[in-house]
Amino acid sequence: MKIKPIYWIILILVLALGISIVDGLRIRDKYSISIGNYQAALVSSKKDGAALTLQIAKANEIVGQQNTIIAERDRAIGHLTNTIGQKDAELVTLDGRLVQAKTDTEKVPILTAMVENWRAQYNTATLIIAEKDKAISAWAVKYAAQVVISESWKQRYNSELHLRTLAEKGWKASENKLRWTRVMSNIKSGLIVGALGYIGYSALKGK
Repeated sequence: MKIKPIYWIILILVLALGISIVDGLRIRDKYSISIGNYQAALVSSKKDGAALTLQIAKANEIVGQQNTIIAERDRAIGHLTNTIGQKDAELVTLDGRLVQAKTDTEKVPILTAMVENWRAQYNTATLIIAEKDKAISAWAVKYAAQVVISESWKQRYNSELHLRTLAEKGWKASENKLRWTRVMSNIKSGLIVGALGYIGYSALKGK
């Protein structure tokens, strides 16, 4: 028994429809997975981003505080350094007076003043060292805060890069889905038109 062409067309149409459904489901699954991964990463990124923003803000606050401390210590060191400069000038004067002194009665008060001057300079130098230690400590805290800021921005960049990668995968999946849908739509349309044409032709031929 010879199979009529219309049956072949119907059979091809059914097979094409079946293939379309199977492949459509496969592509839809890939698309859904890609979109699901992106949406999950987006939620996580927003949560982590908020925490990183707060972390950066706190670190910037610490940097600002340490900058204030460093500036204060620098001013104190400058003032103390000027004090030592004044004491050095006083020593030069005392040294000149000592050279001109003739008797021990004249020299003793000058020497006493010089000793007091040196003691004052020593104490001032000790204060300068203490201020520098405070400044160094502030610099260390500031550096640690800046490391936190740098690492936080790096994490935000990596998170955004990951999101972009997932978005590109989702876009490619949706593009493939759309392309396949168009191809199968054209095939089905062609088969349907062919079947309808054949049916119409057969009907006219039978009259």
